[in-house]
Amino acid sequence: MRNYLNTHHVAKSLGVNVQTVRHYIRQGELRAARVGKRYVVTQEDIDDFLEGRKQKRSLESIGLTDKGREAVRRIKEDADRILAYLRECPGAGTSEIAAALGLEDMAAQRALRRLEARGMAYCEPSGAKPDRVSDPWHAGTGQSE
Repeated sequence: MRNYLNTHHVAKSLGVNVQTVRHYIRQGELRAARVGKRYVVTQEDIDDFLEGRKQKRSLESIGLTDKGREAVRRIKEDADRILAYLRECPGAGTSEIAAALGLEDMAAQRALRRLEARGMAYCEPSGAKPDRVSDPWHAGTGQSE
């Protein structure tokens, strides 16, 4: 069973005023359900809200243009698609991934490096030094579990 929180509990957990929580809800930033005259929010909604705020602040802090924000969004989408592909077909090279998903090689490389930086994928070197273009990629951290 889900745990539902009212606006007072949400305000307390976020460290803001109740009116601020209502503002976030009215603006569509925080998902909530209306029960009678009150709003209820789940913990998942709060987690999504906080993650969205974190991403928004990080993009604002580096001063990206609209074109830059769009490029970041595309890379994130490509990374999600690649990660799903790597879970199904581990050990694929960059060119194979790009061809399978209809991406340009450079777009696949950017997304793979993003996944690698976040510890969500790794390149397994076939030689002494990894070649991130031709060596096989796998989902996960690459550390034995």
